[in-house]
Amino acid sequence: MKKKPIYLWVLLIFSALLSANSLVGIFSPLPSKDNLRARLANSGKLTASQLEDMVNYTYKVIESSHSIINITLIVLSAILVLVAIVLLVRKNLQYATFTYIGYVLLAIIGLIYSYVNLQDAMQVVHDETMRLTMSVGSKAINIIYIVINVLFLALVFYKMWRQQKALLEEEEEVV
Repeated sequence: MKKKPIYLWVLLIFSALLSANSLVGIFSPLPSKDNLRARLANSGKLTASQLEDMVNYTYKVIESSHSIINITLIVLSAILVLVAIVLLVRKNLQYATFTYIGYVLLAIIGLIYSYVNLQDAMQVVHDETMRLTMSVGSKAINIIYIVINVLFLALVFYKMWRQQKALLEEEEEVV
């Protein structure tokens, strides 16, 4: 029973797109606070103090996304995705699956690191309503991403279990 691992191809392509987007983000230069202020001022919905809070928060988030730890996590993630794709092309499903599991676990670690950085950046926001809204939003987004990664992990483990079960059934038929 040799089935093609389409599920793993789909997950790897999706992960490769996310990794490529993250790589572009870490290699783009940090914008100045003046550029951020000009961009955010165009919305016209913020008061002067809210605008300053938003500029400081956004700058702190962008600055933390360019930290050495974050860059290392993103580069390692991209390498793991590429290795998993190469292993899958070479039809080494078991190693490709293990590599993808490593990628997902690294992604969850990266999400936790990102969450901690967002909470740290939240300290520069003085407007209580704005801080609460941004805090709830960042928590919700991180929870959604972690749930998606756990679902990916569950899918991979389920497929591994099914493959192992099919292999055992084939061995029983031979005996």
